[in-house]
Amino acid sequence: MKRPPLQWLVALLPLVTAACATSAAYHPQKDCAAGSPGACVDWGDELVQRGAKQEAETAYGQACEGGISTSCITQGRLMMERGELEGAEHPLRKAYLEEFPEAYEALADLYQARGGPQELEIAGDLRFDAPAIDKPAVEAVYHYRVGYPGSLGGALTLNVQPMAFLSRRLDIGFHAAFGTGPAELNGFIGYQHFTSTWVVPYARVMLGGIPGAPSGQGLNYGGELGLKLCAGPIGHLELAVGSSRASPLHVSVGLGLNAIFLLLLAAH
Repeated sequence: MKRPPLQWLVALLPLVTAACATSAAYHPQKDCAAGSPGACVDWGDELVQRGAKQEAETAYGQACEGGISTSCITQGRLMMERGELEGAEHPLRKAYLEEFPEAYEALADLYQARGGPQELEIAGDLRFDAPAIDKPAVEAVYHYRVGYPGSLGGALTLNVQPMAFLSRRLDIGFHAAFGTGPAELNGFIGYQHFTSTWVVPYARVMLGGIPGAPSGQGLNYGGELGLKLCAGPIGHLELAVGSSRASPLHVSVGLGLNAIFLLLLAAH
């Protein structure tokens, strides 16, 4: 199940708490033993710097059990370093279930290290899913558009991209544009290429209509090339250039947000 953005933010609170620990009485080892997950992260970091990696595994393991998923990944990777592949799977799977891209990559490394044909296939699937796993299934995007030879306008896009669509490589949606020419109402289908977890170029083809056009002239068609700069489950910044029958040439800058935010806003 996709992790809601609120849960994603709550997962970071222990790290924020640890970063704000400025008390003179703060003692990572003792506070970790007393049950502070954030202190366990600090204690693990200190042990790694000392070269006591196996002891650090224990500290990161306590932080992992305390809800800091990034520590699960660190613990798992340390265990893999010393060849403890079976034991490493448990903490890595805890982070995997929280849909961290880094956990997918670490779990892929684990399966690859095992080396069997089935394990190598699973590793490939995990690496394919990793950069897309934390992105929204549905995005709402507002674009500021400039059309040739200088007309200004805007556009709204609803982009649907669940993991079921080739791990978000395919997307479909609706697109409404205004201001850079006649108004447009389009549907689209596109392909997205995840070069990393945050850089995603895409291409789309559009087909729709031009409301209010004379009879027989209402068909609209076109395409768009763009680039998303993603911020995990929150949204993205989008740059694009496109062409359609209603707007022969336009460029745009867009801001996309997880559609869950709009639903929460509407509920209030």
